[in-house]
Amino acid sequence: MNTQSIKRTRWFWPWQDAKEEAWLENMSQDGWHLKSLALPCVYHFDRGEPLRYTYRLDYMLADKNKWPEYLQIFQDAGLEYIGEMSNWRYWRKQVAQGETAEIFSDTESKIRKYQRLLAYLGFFLILLLVLSGSMFTAQPGVDWPAAPVVSAIYLVGRILYAVLIPVYIVVVVKLLLRINQLKKQAL
Repeated sequence: MNTQSIKRTRWFWPWQDAKEEAWLENMSQDGWHLKSLALPCVYHFDRGEPLRYTYRLDYMLADKNKWPEYLQIFQDAGLEYIGEMSNWRYWRKQVAQGETAEIFSDTESKIRKYQRLLAYLGFFLILLLVLSGSMFTAQPGVDWPAAPVVSAIYLVGRILYAVLIPVYIVVVVKLLLRINQLKKQAL
């Protein structure tokens, strides 16, 4: 049997996981089933019979010692592991009309998912801020032949930092707002 495959590149922000899940579900209903993922934001689909899959994402740092237990919990709930992209774990389950499959049974567990992501991103934001201090104050030496190249690298680095730090700040703020929204829903 000859299987048709497609590749789609699509960007989702970390707080838009529900939007990403809905997109994947719509793709399956159109007969395109997620086969694998790759960075940066590349989704590989195989053509098949249109099916109703519920896709769920979980953010979990890799811990090889806990992986078998983590995998077993989801498999016991009937979820199929599809793959991982940037510490996001992708799961799916075929469901009947009107049925869904949840991996988070309560709002508190959803909040913990975003807090895990926030802790990871917060660490890198602090690291970027610390490193940016030296990036913006250090000056490359001009007494050696590669000085123009080093100056160009410093300029590119400064531009990257000037873009990355605000983006990280926006992502952290958006995640804090998402956590706050979930807390209000729980009340």
